[in-house]
Amino acid sequence: MPRQLDQLPPDPTSLARRLAALEREVRELRAARRLSSATAELIRTAASGPRVEINGTTQAVDLYGDDGTTLLAELATNTSGTPGGGLWTRGLQDPYNMSAFLGGGELTFQPVQSGLVDTAAAVSYDTDSTQFADLILTSGAIGASDMRARIILETVTAGQPAWVYVTGDQSAPCNLDVNGVLTAANLAWGQVSITPSAANTPTSVNVTGLNLQGTTFLGWAVATTAVPGSGVTGSSATNVTSTGLTVWTTRTTTAQTFVNWLVIGI
Repeated sequence: MPRQLDQLPPDPTSLARRLAALEREVRELRAARRLSSATAELIRTAASGPRVEINGTTQAVDLYGDDGTTLLAELATNTSGTPGGGLWTRGLQDPYNMSAFLGGGELTFQPVQSGLVDTAAAVSYDTDSTQFADLILTSGAIGASDMRARIILETVTAGQPAWVYVTGDQSAPCNLDVNGVLTAANLAWGQVSITPSAANTPTSVNVTGLNLQGTTFLGWAVATTAVPGSGVTGSSATNVTSTGLTVWTTRTTTAQTFVNWLVIGI
C-alpha cells in the first residue's frame, strides 16, 4: 500500500506551486458563486451630464440629456400592469428631432403616468402581401369599453386609387369634425349672376373649367332671393359633367339674380 508521504510532491517548490494553484481555484469558485447571486443597483457611463444608466432596481435602461436630469429615453418593462415593455422617448422633443423605426408589428403609446388609461394608442402596419398594405393609427381609450377612433391609410394593388378611412373599432361609426374648409377633388361650388332676358323666361349661364373626380355627376342650383316662388319662380342645373354645368333661373322680372350652384362627383 502506498504511503501518504509518497502522494506528496517530491520537493517543497512543487508543493508550494500546487498550493498556490489550489488557492486560486478556490478564490475563483467563491467569486463565481457571489456573482451568480449578486445584483447591481446602478451602473452608469458617467457620474453626471449626458449618460446611460442601467437601473438594477427598476430594471430599466435610461438615457439622459446634456443637462443630466432630463430623461430622453427609457427602455423598461411595463409598470401599468400590462405584460411586456418597450422604449419610451420623452423630454427635449422640440426643437430636437426625434425619429423611430418600426420594422414590423405595433408601436403603442401610453401617458408617462401609469394607470391613466385602460387601452393604449397604437400605430401598426398590416398587409396580406397580395392585395393591400395598411398603416393604421388608433386612438387610446380611457375605459376598456370606450370606442376608439381609427385612421387607415390603405394602398391597394393593380394601380387602384389609395384609400383613407376614418372609422371606429370594428367599422363602427366615427364622427369627423373638420376645423376649417373642407375641399375634395369630387366637389365644386360657386355662384353665378343671371339677368333674365325677359320676365317669366328661363335664362341660363354656362359654368366651365371644372376638373372633378368621379364617374357620375350630380348638380344643384338655388337662387339667393327673398321672394322665392313669387319673384323667383325656379332655379335648376342641367348638363352636369366633370368639366361644367348649365345654371338656369326664372323670375317674374328682369332683375339681376345670383344663383348658387353645387356639383358632386360619385
